[in-house]
Amino acid sequence: MRILHTSDWHIGRRFKGVDLAEYQRRALEWLVDVVRREHIDVVCVSGDVYDSPMPSAASVDILDAALTRLSSIVDDAGKPAVDVIVTPGNHDSARKLGFGAHMMRDNVHLRCSIGDIATPVVVTRPRAASPTAADDASGKKGAGEKRGSAAVETLAVYAVPYLDPDIARPTLRAMLEDDASIPRSHAGVMGAAMSLIRADIARRRASNPRMKAVMMAHAFVSGANPSDSERNIAVGGVDGVPAAMFAGSGLDYLALGHLHRAQRVTVPQDGRDDGDAVDGSVSVDGSGPDEGLRVDEGMNAGGEGRTPIARYSGSLLAYSFSEGCVPPREGNGKSVVIVDMPEDSREPSIRTLNVESGQPPLVQLRGTPDELLGSLAERHARDWVSATVVCDAYPHGMYQKIDAVYDHALEKRFDIRRRPQAAGGRAMANLHEAHSEIDVLKDFVRYTLHRDPTADETAVLRQAVERTLDEAGDGPAKDSTRKDSTRKTAAGKPAGKGRG
Repeated sequence: MRILHTSDWHIGRRFKGVDLAEYQRRALEWLVDVVRREHIDVVCVSGDVYDSPMPSAASVDILDAALTRLSSIVDDAGKPAVDVIVTPGNHDSARKLGFGAHMMRDNVHLRCSIGDIATPVVVTRPRAASPTAADDASGKKGAGEKRGSAAVETLAVYAVPYLDPDIARPTLRAMLEDDASIPRSHAGVMGAAMSLIRADIARRRASNPRMKAVMMAHAFVSGANPSDSERNIAVGGVDGVPAAMFAGSGLDYLALGHLHRAQRVTVPQDGRDDGDAVDGSVSVDGSGPDEGLRVDEGMNAGGEGRTPIARYSGSLLAYSFSEGCVPPREGNGKSVVIVDMPEDSREPSIRTLNVESGQPPLVQLRGTPDELLGSLAERHARDWVSATVVCDAYPHGMYQKIDAVYDHALEKRFDIRRRPQAAGGRAMANLHEAHSEIDVLKDFVRYTLHRDPTADETAVLRQAVERTLDEAGDGPAKDSTRKDSTRKTAAGKPAGKGRG
């Protein structure tokens, strides 16, 4: 069985004012061609399909076209050849994405309900004939081949939507037989989901030991490397779940979404949380993920207590300058993951394919005015550029000069070496050095009170940030995991969906 893992399409997103729809459309057309060429059996889209809980009509049309083409691929007998499984992410509205799921084609599954997380999408395919008996004298095949021809490969895909702790806990408590208390954290709700999934895997493998199991999840797993374009999903100051949570789960592969950098996350075999991330954007020669490159193989222990290979596929396009490649190149090194589940081996094998979107290279340039207007402009005039001007004072008309030599100078800023002094002799803070809303607020406390904020003050600041993001619609889409949001699916027009 062959799986294509992708995530974080963010259909409808703009980049520094640039409409990305055409690049997203080209990337999805390429993806459909890959599914056909590579004879993919299952496509897993792990969240953040749209970039907003209220997608535009144009965004819905892009998704509809992609799902229609994917679900229309047929085998030699004229039957649907591909199952497409989609889950919502923190940018998505699960209820809108899942609207009409039961009316979709049988091979399109919009899994948006928390209540369905322990009920996998079960995909079966005929197992290749593997004769165990020689042909007899008359030329007839032995009984062994007959049995092999009749057998099927079975894959169970546990499709977990983004689990907002405040929304998911009541439903998960009701699903757990012991009605256990679930902490208000991402680790708490993911732990509850895993206990349900582990139990279902064990039950199914009792009757079918050769069954393969995949889990789709939209979460920040410890050890992974974020970029600048993911939305903050912290609750109580904590935004991640420990990689050790998936150790010995019985899963063969963990198809992750949320982080935009393609990477493998090591799940510790012994269950201790010392997981680490391996950047999947670097190949053997340092040029990026090569088509056909094997990057993970033979990591599973086998048996019911097997530990999965865990990967983030990364986003379809680059959505921040931190996602650019070195050296710069078209498409910015974005990739999809091809997962092969061999019938004669418990270990999946992994390779990545570069996404062909046509998105120009993203480049961060830093230099003096002469450097930015001279040698750097000669090399990067047609790239999408973030330019930082290093100087002692603001050069007159510099923004206009940058725009004149670069086709797309999407971000411009100054690094003034001689900073002006504020009243009282304190240096003005450089907010570009702050990495989050909390960093900005902490800097403000230091600037005004001449000390670091206390633990209690920091907790109040975090609560204020979370409340503000939720009210502004920049926090997790609050209806992203309602209990009754969806069921199976198939290929008609999906309704709406959220950010990624």
